[in-house]
Amino acid sequence: MLCTDKSFDDEESVDGNRPSSAASAFKVPAPKTSGNPVNSARKPGSAGGPKVGAGASKEGGAGAVDEEDFIKAFTDVPSIQIYSGRELEETLNKIREILSDDKHDWDQRANALKKIRSLLVAGAAQYDSFFQHLRLLDGALKLSAKDLRSQVVREACITVAHLSTVLGNKFDHGAEAIVPTLFNLVPNSAKVMATSGCAAIRFIIRHTHVPRLIPLITSNCTSKSVPVRRRSFEFLDLLLQEWQTHSLERHAAVLVETIKKGIHDADAEARVEARKTYMGLRNHFPGEAETLYNSLEPSYQKSLQTYLKSSGSVASLPQSDRSSSSSQESLNRPFSSKWSTANPSTVAGRVAAGSSKAGSLPGSLQRSRSDIDVNAAAGAKAHHAAGQAMRSGRLGAGALNPGSYASLGKIADCGQLY
Repeated sequence: MLCTDKSFDDEESVDGNRPSSAASAFKVPAPKTSGNPVNSARKPGSAGGPKVGAGASKEGGAGAVDEEDFIKAFTDVPSIQIYSGRELEETLNKIREILSDDKHDWDQRANALKKIRSLLVAGAAQYDSFFQHLRLLDGALKLSAKDLRSQVVREACITVAHLSTVLGNKFDHGAEAIVPTLFNLVPNSAKVMATSGCAAIRFIIRHTHVPRLIPLITSNCTSKSVPVRRRSFEFLDLLLQEWQTHSLERHAAVLVETIKKGIHDADAEARVEARKTYMGLRNHFPGEAETLYNSLEPSYQKSLQTYLKSSGSVASLPQSDRSSSSSQESLNRPFSSKWSTANPSTVAGRVAAGSSKAGSLPGSLQRSRSDIDVNAAAGAKAHHAAGQAMRSGRLGAGALNPGSYASLGKIADCGQLY
């Protein structure tokens, strides 16, 4: 028998500020307070709708939600207790029945999604039967994420994010099923839908590290939709930061090709997001990252260098370009006093060593890494040559026998010394 009590914040829905005409499938009694016949103790950021006054400051503008809102909504649900596995199965069957029929009133579907989070909070994941029924919920969750009601879509995204957070890699099948639908929300003009989809994808990337998700993300990096491409490279950057290398190895070639296309993307913001992913790629696969860099045109190499330097990631540059950068900087430095006071022979020796080292480096991009000022080095070499000539003259004279005419100056034709 259906209950006539109202459910969560019917009057504060983001979909019209009007109470539902249908009854809730789950009875959630609301505490009565004077002047307000419904629940007035809603926590900030709860599932009842975006926080008043805070939406405009969020990314995406008014009506947008973020991961902080999701975390608050994870546990902002009715408290329930699970007494047996059989009771859990009956509850999950009822939830699936409601979510699988989009003709059910929207607030019943929203409450059914909250009910899943209530079960998670109550410890449903400790029952083996929960995972069997969760797989049966894949289709119902996808249908909820496609709903025309933003409230239902928001609750679906929060529930999926909570499942990923609690279950981790055990949510692999559900994540693989729902991610394509979440990507369809990204270009939605309704901010609550678009930002909910993005937040759910981020939670899945952080907590469910399943290699089968990689092609789902990289395929959207070449989407015809510019917002989807931008977000996809953002998600790919997060994935490269959060996942272990062994989870990425099978798709290394796909990652390299996707990032290369992103660096060449027609949209400037998408290119910026793609350059960010290069650092993550190099951390996991330095050889592949080097090959990718060398395959870029000089103009794109320069843009990538500029970005990496501005972000303080010069170490992520290929070895050849780090040495070129070091050489150029050394040529621009003022002449150091330690070279001006050094022994000329020592300076010349360092110049010769630097020249031989530079000549041994392969490739046209590699240059000398010597920190010697060119003009100062030339002067030091001249002084050194003069010093050697003087010393050789002194040694030659000192080696003659005493009284030898050769130890004296040259003799002119007139017989006088000069």
